[in-house]
Amino acid sequence: MKRKFYLLPIILLFLVLLPCCKTVYSTSEVNYVSGDEQTVTVRAIGYGKDEEKAKINAEQKVFDVLFFRGLPNSKQKLPIIGSNENEEKGKNKKYFEDFYNGYRYKTFIMSSIPVGNVVNVKGGQKMLTVDVKVNLSALRRDLETFNVIRKFGY
Repeated sequence: MKRKFYLLPIILLFLVLLPCCKTVYSTSEVNYVSGDEQTVTVRAIGYGKDEEKAKINAEQKVFDVLFFRGLPNSKQKLPIIGSNENEEKGKNKKYFEDFYNGYRYKTFIMSSIPVGNVVNVKGGQKMLTVDVKVNLSALRRDLETFNVIRKFGY
């Protein structure tokens, strides 16, 4: 009977600490609008403390979806890089730091047009919907140049 009481605190501790280890992924909220082999236009929803940060968030979500998820109903159905986001970002850490934090991704955006007004959401956050047109062919060449992807595929 005493053994059961020793196991109970261990089990409770395990159950309390288990949720701390989960990785939380943000929702992408990116939808295909139009495109061809060279470009793609998508509508993305971004969140931030102000309009500019919300726009940056929406633009970065577009690239996350293109790199690691793909866009259904478009010519870019498969992810450009692969579906294991954490592994790929770990292998090419410098590239992704420059790409996102150094704002290199903006060189592949042909246009980024807000499609409505900024909306206030919970916690003082702002939400903005943006139509983003991306130069896919230049993006693929850049990924090949920096050896993030091989030529003609993964």
